[in-house]
Amino acid sequence: MISITTAVFSAVLLLSFGAGAVASRFVRDVSDYYVAGGRMPWYLLTGTFLASNVSAGLFLGATNMAGTNGYSIWSSYVPTSIGFVIAIAFVGVMVRRLSRHFEVYDFADILAARYCGRSVQVRALSAVLLPIVYIPILGAQFIALATITSVMFGLPYSAALGLIVLVVVGYTLLGGMLGVVWSDGMQLLVLFFGLVLAVPIGMNALGGGDTTRTWEDITAITSTLFDWTTPEWPWFVAIGQLFWLFAVPVQPHLVTRFLTARDEKTILITLPVCLIAGLIIYSSSVPIGLLGRLAQPDLGTGDYYYIALATNHLGAWLGAFALAGIAAAALSTCSTVLIVSGQSFSRELFEHWLLKNATPKQTLRLARAGVLLVGLLGYAIAVFQPLGIFWLVVLSASLLAAVYFVPLIAGFMSARASAAGALAAMLFGGITTLTVFFVNEALDAHYFISEAFAGLMSSAIGMWYFSRRFPPSAAERDAYEKCWTPEAPLTSQTAAVPRD
Repeated sequence: MISITTAVFSAVLLLSFGAGAVASRFVRDVSDYYVAGGRMPWYLLTGTFLASNVSAGLFLGATNMAGTNGYSIWSSYVPTSIGFVIAIAFVGVMVRRLSRHFEVYDFADILAARYCGRSVQVRALSAVLLPIVYIPILGAQFIALATITSVMFGLPYSAALGLIVLVVVGYTLLGGMLGVVWSDGMQLLVLFFGLVLAVPIGMNALGGGDTTRTWEDITAITSTLFDWTTPEWPWFVAIGQLFWLFAVPVQPHLVTRFLTARDEKTILITLPVCLIAGLIIYSSSVPIGLLGRLAQPDLGTGDYYYIALATNHLGAWLGAFALAGIAAAALSTCSTVLIVSGQSFSRELFEHWLLKNATPKQTLRLARAGVLLVGLLGYAIAVFQPLGIFWLVVLSASLLAAVYFVPLIAGFMSARASAAGALAAMLFGGITTLTVFFVNEALDAHYFISEAFAGLMSSAIGMWYFSRRFPPSAAERDAYEKCWTPEAPLTSQTAAVPRD
């Protein structure tokens, strides 16, 4: 078991690094590095979108919650699915249209293009906020990967963490978005295989070949199995899951994926595929959590039902793929967070302030330096672990919703949304969310994600007031109109990102 698991786990790491190394040979300019040349077909776009959205939090955190609360955690998956629809069918199309008229390579560029009246300030603020928003979730993925690597190879946690950071930062730094998209496809296959097949094989194994018996044992665990709320998952927690509806559509590491698409049609083709595959992935987490609880009812602090099930009941090969699936999910999230936050920060700091006349080669080196810097900050979070994996993910998701939902969605929905309003929305949302989160943390009074809704309300108020006080410029209104102008059919095989 150990040798097979180690081999499969090592293969995932090596293939991911290899994808980045090979992709680096095809990175000719910043377009390849930032947006994979804007030429991705629908199947690669689907793979990178799904792989980037599924993190180790689903494998470890969500399955643990499902083991405790049963099917009530579907209250988080429904708004996530709705968020998928908004992200792909609306945000993705708008971003693609905007990129035809402006130089758009990253999330900061998207906001700067829409709010072009104060593009310098909007780009600077969003680029600075991106690492702050993303470093908690990056640290969470590093913690998960290092924990599994430590178990797989018998290494101390510190050594395992160093190895993981070296691999992830290495292949992301080398291949950029092109390498990330390529590696995401492989990682999605691994995590999908390990997660989905774990359900029927686990049911069969725990029932001694009789799945009916296994189901009877599961239903006997708790009488609240199918209740929409439980004592541990009360009504305000269930309702609070609606915050995923606001977080998913505006996650920069997902939104920037649409810049890699060949055209609008490519984006829309991915919608049904992502919805179906996403629902299968999320649906699998509930029975896996229940199977894990049945297999190990006395789970220790810091342990996970999914790991217990994989190592003891799924057999050598599937158990190996199940554990490798956690690694694949975390790797894909890490790489996308690194490339999005690292390149935005480095472009703002160097290209727009310190080295305005940088050559293309210097630009690529600076982008890679940004990825390295963000990777080191995530490493520091994983070393000191100021919060657990779950709360690190919640903090990042809350910040994403509160900082970016209002300026991005309002910018596409209303011609009255102004740059001044967007700046206020980002600042108000971020400050409010951090304040409420750490007050709750200090008082041990978390009402799950109350900080996200407080931040969203503050962000909306900032957008409304400052957009009225400082109306949008004519250029901003023109950018709004461009978002609603359909894309003409392609006339060539290349779909490079158009510029001014």
